[in-house]
Formats: sequence, C-alpha cells, structure tokens
Amino acid sequence: MRVGKPIRFLAILAGCLLYAIPRWLHEEFGRVSIDQVLYHLRFGSEGVLSSDPEIIHRFLWSGLALPLGLALLLWGLDAWVRYLRAHPEAWPRPWLRLAWQRLLAMLRHAAHHTLPRIVPLVVLGAGVAFFVDSFSVARYVRGHFGEDYFADAYVDPARITFERGRKPPKSLVLIYVESLENTYSDPALFGRDLLQRLNALKALPGVVSFDSYRELMGAHFTIASLVSTQCGVPLKSVAMFSGNDVGEKVERYLPRASCLGDILAARGYRNVFLNGSSLAFAGVGKFFSDHRYDRVMGREEWIAAGEPPGGMSGWGLRDDALFRRARGELDQLMKSRKPFNLTVLTIDTHHPYGHLSPECARRGHQDFEGIVECTADLVAEFVEYIIARGWLNRVAIVVQGDHLAMGNTSYGKLVTNPERRVFNLLINDNPKLQANTREVTHFDMLPTMLDLIGLQVKGGRAGLGYSAIGPVRAQRPPDHVDRMAEKLLDYSATYRALWEPLPEPLPEPPADEPAPRPVTPAVPMTPPPPGSAPEATPLVR
Repeated sequence: MRVGKPIRFLAILAGCLLYAIPRWLHEEFGRVSIDQVLYHLRFGSEGVLSSDPEIIHRFLWSGLALPLGLALLLWGLDAWVRYLRAHPEAWPRPWLRLAWQRLLAMLRHAAHHTLPRIVPLVVLGAGVAFFVDSFSVARYVRGHFGEDYFADAYVDPARITFERGRKPPKSLVLIYVESLENTYSDPALFGRDLLQRLNALKALPGVVSFDSYRELMGAHFTIASLVSTQCGVPLKSVAMFSGNDVGEKVERYLPRASCLGDILAARGYRNVFLNGSSLAFAGVGKFFSDHRYDRVMGREEWIAAGEPPGGMSGWGLRDDALFRRARGELDQLMKSRKPFNLTVLTIDTHHPYGHLSPECARRGHQDFEGIVECTADLVAEFVEYIIARGWLNRVAIVVQGDHLAMGNTSYGKLVTNPERRVFNLLINDNPKLQANTREVTHFDMLPTMLDLIGLQVKGGRAGLGYSAIGPVRAQRPPDHVDRMAEKLLDYSATYRALWEPLPEPLPEPPADEPAPRPVTPAVPMTPPPPGSAPEATPLVR
C-alpha cells in the first residue's frame, strides 16, 4: 500500500517535532522529567509567559519553525528521490544516472518496496527514540512495575514523636534561593566567588553546611523542592495521572501527607510564606494554604498590599523588595513573642536571564552572574540582620537553593562541574551543632529542620529523610542515596494514597441519636527493615 503524501509529510513532521521540542525544553529548563511535564499540565504554568515574554518566541523558533523547515526540506528530498526513481532520465548528470541505476540493480527489492517509505519511517523512528530517551519514558513505564520502594522507606510525619528538650523550641526562618548551587563559588569558572558573603557565614560558630547536597528526580524543580523538603516525599505524577478520581481533580494538595506547616501549626507556630511570583504558578499557593500556612503572599497579594506592578519583574516582586517586606514581617513576628515559621522564596536568579532589581543595578551589577552575586548578598544581609539583633537565641535559620540551576546564560560553565550540589546553610546559636553526614538530599531536610529548632525527632526519621545533625539515631544504609535515586519514582500505592481525598465529614445526627463512629480504611504500608527506622504507620490522620 502506498503511503499518501499528506501522511508521509505528517510522519516526517512528527519525527522532527519529537526531536525539537524535548531539545528546546532541555535547553530552557535543564533536566526535565516526564513527571515534571505531567505535573505542570495538571497544575498549570501561569507566570512563565509573563515572566519571560521571549520564551514564546524562542519556542516558536526552536520548537516549531526550525522543525517545520527541516520537515519541509526532508519531505522535498523524499519527493525528489521518488521522482528520480520513477524517471531516471531526469538525473542532471549522466554519471549520477548510471550510479542510480546500479544502486537500483543492487537493491531492487528495497528500491521497489522499502525505499518509498524509508525517509518518513527513519525520521519518525529517530524522533520517537530521541523523545523516549530525553524524558526517560522507558524508565517511567518500567517504574510502574517495580518494587514499592516508597512504602518500605517512608515514615509518616503525622506519627512521629519528639523528645522533650531542656529549652522551648525555636522559631524558624527558611529561605529558598532560586537555583542556587555551590558551583557559583568557583573562582576558576567565574573569576571570583559569587557567593562569598554567604560562604563567609560558614565560619561562624553554630553553622553547618553539607558538602554534598544532592538533587534527585522528584525534587528537581521549584514546587518539587518545596514539597520534598517540607513533606519528605518526592513530587511525581503517578498519583495525579492514574486514571481515577484523584487524577481528574485534586481539590487539596497532598491531603493525607503531614508536612512542616502541619507539624508546626499543631504546636502553636504561625506559618508565613513570602514569595515574589504568582501563587497560581504550579500550585505553590495551594500547597502552602492546604498545609496550614496562615499567611501566603505572592504577586497578586503584594499588589493588593500596595506594591506597584510597574516596579515588578515579569515574575513578580523583585528580591530587594521581597527582603524589605520580609524584614517587616520578621519584626512583627518577633514582637508577637510566639513561635513562627517564616518561609521566603526568591525569584531574581531564575533562568534564563535573571531579573535585575533596582538595588542590584545601583550596586553596579548588570549581567546574570552579577544578579546571582547580588541576590546572595541580599540573603546574607537578611541573615546578618537577624544575627545583629541577637535573635539567634530564639530563631534558627536555613538557607538553601531550591534546586540546581537550569538553562541560564552561565549554564555552560556550571555543567563543567561534575559534582554540582545544592547550596545550603544551617545557622543556630549552638556552637556544638555538628553534621552527622556530609551527603544529604532534599528529603533529609524535614527531620533536620525539626531537630535544628529543638523539636528532636525520636528515631531521627521523618518522611523519606534522616536527620543530618546531632547524634545518629537511625543508620543510613550504605547505598541509601543511590538506591533512592534508582527506585524513588517507581509506582507506589502508598504514595498515591497521600493524594486520596480525606473522607467527607459525617452529617450531624439528631439530638436524640448517638453519633455514628467514623470508619476510615487504613492504607497498607510495608514496615521498614528492622533497625533502619521507626515502624511506618498507616496514613490515616
């Protein structure tokens, strides 16, 4: 059966698009997983276009125009070859015609049966292969049939208990710096240490920094890093695209997971999240609101609070204004004399070009590397503001990158470092504070932050993480991180259960009838190996 001309062209075009679009995504955003793509399809990507208007132009050029042009070229070449096969006298040179005739004689069968289809099939097959490799589709599919690593390793934070300390727990200031990694400290790459002022804080007593803060899939983009550090679980699409009601509509964000905000709110903390960009982007606002943050601020909220839209970047409130607002918020929280958790997420170092704030421009910075250096200085100044007021006796501080940098203008330098690691600082007034490991992941931050503020977790485990400071209370298996990297994204019924809606509240019974006893089925969970962690318990809360 002959392949129709439109079908031939569509096959060639599909192959070119399957090559061009993943390549464009990797150039723009670095390592992109299929979970990440599916997640943003579900929760949306509001804010991307407004923050970087040129992104649509780059996509139209690299993701559509170039593959379309290549497809037309290949289609024309295919049509020309097929025409010459039917009309050998049309060859422009006699020797070319002779060579063609000899080739036909040698490959008669292929010429009559395979050759007419070879170009569309080769282009389509190559595009499919590149797409599958780029997004690790085979790994994604294989993960649905692997072991349930999550069920064996997960310790439900809702079930953990705390050891009674001699002092009341401290408040927490948690700063996520967009795309901040240790590689920016390399003078051989950048001519100077762009993070010099932040790195200087490591010399203070009571400061811990982990040499190897590894980024794993499921924690490798902003909302994933927030979820993994605050809930101790990865962010993956398996629960949201599994063909059931969970995937069709998510009314609450991880409703059966207990996260940092839930734990602290239950102990009287006030949780505040300050963020420059829109809370609608990637479900960020939904996550914090659903996990007991009392005040959640984003672009629209800042405008309502009086920040002029004209002074914002495409993403929203710039980092200089964000830290000005954060200081005012911190002052009010300290005056309240009640425990709090102030979480701040910066935005100016977002790829591809960054956003130059007026304050950074005033300091003489111009390019992306200058934006990184200035943002690091702004973070350091905020930390120094806390230290100078003597508040470390009441406040512990965590500074960390949300994930490794993606496709920014310095990306070519960054990827020359084979050991890229997420930047991190833990700051306390305890000079005896020590790390008990040099290698951590995002998932370790939940129990580590709880320990840092004085809520010492019995057993040292929460979520998938191990506390990385103080005495070792749970031994990590020797291959812990490598095994996690290999198995973390495998399908897990236990993980999927975290997204299951909570049961509807029972209606109030009549006054003369006793209330029925609610029954909630427990989610089965395989206990961890003996001695490795406290027994994992059902996820019913």
